[in-house]
Amino acid sequence: MRTEDAILERWFARAVEAYPGETVRFLTAERDQFRNPVGHVLRENLAVLLRELLGGMEPSRTKPALEAIIRVRAVQELTATQAVEFVFALRSVVGELAPEHDALSLGRKVDQLALMAFDEYVRCREKMYEIRLNESRRALSVPAAMARMGS
Repeated sequence: MRTEDAILERWFARAVEAYPGETVRFLTAERDQFRNPVGHVLRENLAVLLRELLGGMEPSRTKPALEAIIRVRAVQELTATQAVEFVFALRSVVGELAPEHDALSLGRKVDQLALMAFDEYVRCREKMYEIRLNESRRALSVPAAMARMGS
């Protein structure tokens, strides 16, 4: 197994630690993208992020991959810490499996990615609350409108 593949597998394992035990087993074991869309999103986008973190950190590739992961984690009611901690886990995974990488450079990239992840998490959660608020307003306005129509 290539070093990059080993890093990706270990990073994926660390990323799913935020979920309950049975969910971890499912996310890890089921490789079909239709039966396990969350696992698929994680695997595909962690691979992109890993390539970018070990390479040039091209925003046009990094940002969409990070957004895809964070969107999934934000709707799953994970805390901000649980949602973004997978980013920080990469530092130790690379340190264990590929200590020859420049730790300082990687550390800066990980920190940059973590900040981007946190911003995206907040953006997603704000959007969710906005949607819920609008749904509540609609639900409250329908009975009021119905009552006015009946008067």
